[in-house]
Amino acid sequence: MRLKIAKETLLNVLSHVMGAVERRHTLNILSNVKIQVLESQLTITGSDLEVELVASAVLEAGACLQSGESTVPARKLMDICKSLPNAAIIDLQVTDDQRCIIVSGQSRFVLGTLPAEDYPLLATEQVNGMQVVVSQRELKRLFEKTSFAMAVQDVRFYLTGTLLEIEQNQLRAVTTDGHRLALCHAEAQSTAQQAVQAIIPRKAVGELQRLLTVEDLPLNVLIGRELLNVTIELPAREKETAIIVRFTTKLIDGKFPDYRRVVPRGGDKIATLAHDAFKQSLQRVAILSNEKLRGVFLNFNDDSLQLRANNPEQDEAVEDFAMQYQGETLEMSFNAQYILDILNALDGDDVQMQMTEANQSVLMQDPNQPSQTYVVMPMRV
Repeated sequence: MRLKIAKETLLNVLSHVMGAVERRHTLNILSNVKIQVLESQLTITGSDLEVELVASAVLEAGACLQSGESTVPARKLMDICKSLPNAAIIDLQVTDDQRCIIVSGQSRFVLGTLPAEDYPLLATEQVNGMQVVVSQRELKRLFEKTSFAMAVQDVRFYLTGTLLEIEQNQLRAVTTDGHRLALCHAEAQSTAQQAVQAIIPRKAVGELQRLLTVEDLPLNVLIGRELLNVTIELPAREKETAIIVRFTTKLIDGKFPDYRRVVPRGGDKIATLAHDAFKQSLQRVAILSNEKLRGVFLNFNDDSLQLRANNPEQDEAVEDFAMQYQGETLEMSFNAQYILDILNALDGDDVQMQMTEANQSVLMQDPNQPSQTYVVMPMRV
């Protein structure tokens, strides 16, 4: 295998698969990327057996000097490419004794390789399943508005991912860690005859957020029994080559809780607050909250809200500001960071909180953006 290619082109393709490469893995070959060179196409694959990324780009005429495939240490190749000067031309060759020789200008590097046929692949064949068509912009928005509520470490492993549910041409993303819940939906087209659910692992969600653009380009999502597959076309930018990324991830095998039962309905106490003022006030008061619990008291009374926090050092912060409120006087305590995460996901001028009792969950929404719904549990005092 031998390839002559511009540094920027190789680096661009390589960078789109590095997110799937683990620095330390029980299988040494998974520290490598698989490189396949054909007459007119370069394909690089990275995998950690949970997420697989395959990036392809069209080669210029004459770039392929000898077709072939091999696997090369991913981080070392990435660092070598980055260290070369701009506009450098890279001559990459895998010799008969399975050494990878990289030559550029006066620089020469030799890397060890492993056989390409030993590289484990998730998508050895086309994923069979239900197809969803949604725009890149909307899928990216679904993940951005909900990913913060995924559990980080939980014995309930199904909570460490994002639930994707397609039903009646509506695609929903749902996350919860048991203390809060985030739900966002978007319009989509589907071949499903009934509701279909898939739980995407945390790492896969992060990679998809990184890869997806804010373009309104249609995206085909294939949801199988064990795998989810997305093909993302990334248009050429200045001095860059157009790239096609095939993203495949294993799905979490588990039963996601019935989120519909968690979403409170019919709250008789409704507060409407100016989004930015509430966020800034909460950030200020939380400075003097308990560093571990981050608890802040919210006292809803007539048309004013009082925020209060204290800590074991006897420090205290109190702040009042005006709001619109319907209902009886109510005091609740929340983890300030949970509320701030929700406020960071909401973009409107106002935020509405619907409550029933001091120890019951609270529904938070932007009155003008019904596609986003958030639930947060109060702290027990």
